[in-house]
Amino acid sequence: MEEKVFDLVVVGAGLMGSAAAFHASQLSKISVCLVGPPEPKNRQEVEIFGCWHDEGRVYYRISPLHTWQVVSSRSIERLANLEELTGIKICTKTGCIHIYKDKKKHEENIEVSRQLDLEGQDISHTWKNIFPFLNMPEGASICYEEKCAGHLNPRRLVEAHQKAAQLAGTHLLKEIVMTVRPSETMMHRWEVVTESGTVLQCQQVLVATGGYAALKPLFQHVKPGFVPKLELRTQTVAFLQISEEEAHRLWRMPCMVIRHPFKNLDGGYVVPPIKYPDGKWYVKMGHGRAYEETRSSLAEVTHWYQQQSGVPECVQQLTQYLKYLLPGLKVESVCGDGCLTSHTPNGEPYIDIVAEGFGVVLGGNGYGAKCSEELGRLSVHLTLLGEWDSDVPRERVRIIWEAETVNKVH
Repeated sequence: MEEKVFDLVVVGAGLMGSAAAFHASQLSKISVCLVGPPEPKNRQEVEIFGCWHDEGRVYYRISPLHTWQVVSSRSIERLANLEELTGIKICTKTGCIHIYKDKKKHEENIEVSRQLDLEGQDISHTWKNIFPFLNMPEGASICYEEKCAGHLNPRRLVEAHQKAAQLAGTHLLKEIVMTVRPSETMMHRWEVVTESGTVLQCQQVLVATGGYAALKPLFQHVKPGFVPKLELRTQTVAFLQISEEEAHRLWRMPCMVIRHPFKNLDGGYVVPPIKYPDGKWYVKMGHGRAYEETRSSLAEVTHWYQQQSGVPECVQQLTQYLKYLLPGLKVESVCGDGCLTSHTPNGEPYIDIVAEGFGVVLGGNGYGAKCSEELGRLSVHLTLLGEWDSDVPRERVRIIWEAETVNKVH
């Protein structure tokens, strides 16, 4: 493989990178290599992790944030085609309810839905008739997004994009990239060097490594002394194990996006019962900004993932909130876990060209799973074709740099 010159090497085999590799593979006469580590079997033995190492993420279209509304809608509408192409089940349509304390923000959500024909319903006074097994905070305003909303399996989404890309000829290399350097010959423009010593030659490269873009020296040859400005925030989740019987009782349960406080929490999200690979059923809840902490070095990120517990107090709070939302829930056990999300200063993704033939797609800002299909497509069309075909203004998604610190990239 070292002797081949690829048209494109995608660095990072997670949600965005796998989507990018798929879309590149659909272009005529384009040779593609996707490089990145698989999900680790034992977290204690590695230092690279992905927030896609899970079974459930909420997806929905209604959002007051224009960019994320656009890219999520484009992504979600194509996932059924990806399922059909690969035979891999990705989405479960349960609908999603948006729960607000602030009535004005709720009304803004309803107006966005009306303007874009997203079919959101105001069920603030009728929710009990639709979901009698739920309990809502007193005085809450509630929008029900019944269509094109539910939860997706990020593991299967990555698997499907990689399978579809490989069917179209993409090479998959399960290694960790150390750096990207300019070629010293005229035969190709870039060389992607892995930690094992493999050198991939290519004309164009696209970096889609999530928060690790700020922690690894991937840009030292194109922007010496700088890294993408990304804030890495910890996310704690609570898994409440329930019986199969209890899961069947809640078969009509929607996903929930909650912007209503409860004790120390400022909100959160809920994924309905899912059967996990261990054969057990879990209801999952994550938090909002409360309990988020920042991590700024590779050592700190590695330690956070290897804990496999999240913040214990947060797990306790999430468990209490979930029991409040689901009265009478029969819980067999509770456990916590943690991941990281990467955030940009303006809350927009980075989709940009940082040098000739060198693209980036970074900054999921907590929306990466449901938006990765379109983020991957946009980044590939920009990197390979120089095209920008989106309702999102090009200027809005340009990368922002910051000076690297000694401890951050080591």
